[in-house]
Parts: sequence; C-alpha cells; structure tokens
Amino acid sequence: KVYGKENIPKDGPIVFAGNHRHAFDPVVVMTHTNRFVHYMAKETLFKGIFGFLLRQIGIIKVYRTRNNPLAIEEAENVLNEGGTIGIFPEGTRNKELREDLLKFKRGAVVIAQNSGSKIVPFYINGQYKIFRRTLELHFGKPIDVSGMTIDDANNYLREEVLKLIRK
Repeated sequence: KVYGKENIPKDGPIVFAGNHRHAFDPVVVMTHTNRFVHYMAKETLFKGIFGFLLRQIGIIKVYRTRNNPLAIEEAENVLNEGGTIGIFPEGTRNKELREDLLKFKRGAVVIAQNSGSKIVPFYINGQYKIFRRTLELHFGKPIDVSGMTIDDANNYLREEVLKLIRK
C-alpha cells in the first residue's frame, strides 16, 4: 500500500530520503514514484556482473569509509538536470529495530542544499512477503532545507521521517 504519492512533485529535482530496513527498499521506492530514481549504494555491491547492472541502471557508488566527492558531484549533476536521487540517511540497514531510526548522516541535506532540491521524506513499514500485501510506503510532503544549517536541516529531515513512522 502506498500513501502520500500525491506529495511527489511530477518534475524538478527531488531527493528521496527515508528509513532502510531491507535490501529491496530502493526497488519499492523506485517502482512507486513515477520518476527515475538514481539511488546511492555502498561500494561493496559493485562487484562482478551485479556491479555492472547497478551502473547501467544509474546507481551511484558511495564509499562508506571515506569522503565521497565524486558521488556527491554525480548526485548533484543528476539533480541539476531535474532528476531524482534516493538516499538512506541512516547509512546502512536498520535490521535490529532497537530504535525507529538510526542517526542520520548528512549527505541527503548537503546534496539537497547544494543543488537547490526539495527532499521528499518516506517511510517503509511491514514485511517483504511474496503475494502478501503487508508492506506500506508512506511519502511525506516535500521539505525545503535551504537557508538552514546542515545540522538543523538534518535534524528536521529526521523528525519528518519520524512523524511518518508515528502516524
């Protein structure tokens, strides 16, 4: 089930940012936006034929242990051309669910501010079960983080995702 799809702008640059619990999360978001989403993914996925396929569908490689100026530049180029980027600000999957969200990394808001893009927060809930409708995807209203400090923008984004979780 998808909620808030009307919150997704039909055109213009958008950063989709939300929680991350399962490897299929990017697919769920990409298939329910009516926009081509260039997701950012960890470098360890870019091996062999799978890495080739990821590059072919526009996935942006991110190094988790060092700065990523090329990844940020690539993401900003996509946004500057009116495209969309998908980011999981938690930086990894929250498999344990000891808390609703892990601490957010700052990349989503930095990229949004540098490119003048809005951020559409989202929340995925439920279980990935074949032939069952137990999965929910909630999109929030676009948020504008321009004019905020990076830390304030990052905290605001995290709070917007938490609001979706608590609905």
